Amino acid sequence: MGKKTVYEKIFAIHDRTIEALREQHIPPYPSHYKKHFDAIFLQQADQSLLKNHKPDDSHSDKHHEELTRFLDIAHRSLNAFAETHSDISHVAELQEQYLKNVEGNHLERCVTFVEGLSELGKNMTEELKKAQQKIDSLNAELKNAVESLSTDTLTQVGNRKAFVEDLSRIIEAGKDKPLPIVLMMIDADNFKLLNDEYGHLAGDKVLYFLAQSIKSIIRSGDKVYRYGGEEFAVILNRCDLDHAFPIADKIRSKIEHSHLIYAGKTIHVTVSIGVTLHRHGDTHDTLIERADDALYRAKKARKNCTVVFDTPHS
Repeated sequence: MGKKTVYEKIFAIHDRTIEALREQHIPPYPSHYKKHFDAIFLQQADQSLLKNHKPDDSHSDKHHEELTRFLDIAHRSLNAFAETHSDISHVAELQEQYLKNVEGNHLERCVTFVEGLSELGKNMTEELKKAQQKIDSLNAELKNAVESLSTDTLTQVGNRKAFVEDLSRIIEAGKDKPLPIVLMMIDADNFKLLNDEYGHLAGDKVLYFLAQSIKSIIRSGDKVYRYGGEEFAVILNRCDLDHAFPIADKIRSKIEHSHLIYAGKTIHVTVSIGVTLHRHGDTHDTLIERADDALYRAKKARKNCTVVFDTPHS
């Protein structure tokens, strides 16, 4: 079957996906589009499409590398633990053999015994210091590994994996009751145009600036994540909408009035923000979709604004 036929079939699924999103009044954000496209693809794909479809294994490969790294650290931790205890046991064994082989009267044996205990104590202390150094080193390495798994390397804030895990814990805790948790979705306005005009390196600098600006305004117990592309998610703990809106608008205002200098050029950037409060019965998807919907309204209105979604139904 020719490439043109496969091409046309894929576009037919694309058209049906867009149609489904329009029918359900769902904004075509990448997460929404992919979810519906995958479902329709599975329903309509024939053998020719399945044969040409090659799944993206990059995430799987990355996950495999992460697991390998953890297993390596764990393996070295066990080896270090075994080696340390082996060294300590060896010291004690040598002292015991030495004391057993001492000849002479009781006084001499007593003096030798005391001297042996003193030497044993010194050796034990030295080995324990070595053990603690190994443990401290491995703990530091493990901590860095854990942080790297949950941190976006470009912006140095939480990544999507960390966001999903944290939000899932919140949803589980709030399945029987509403929680004082606010979710904000923040998206850079006209980011593609910025990339086209100043280049992708400048775009990366802007993303780092956005992340750090958001982080500087939210409280220490709140968290910011790079959700994807130029979009960020913020979870505000112990918060309601009355307190969330000023925080969101402070972020928006700070970014609006900041002028970045890159390669001698001034870059002006703004963001749109969608805000919603956790509700009783929320799922992972409903909470994100409500925040996304608020963000969509902000984009559609005039951009560079904050919209709160607080109506009973979408």
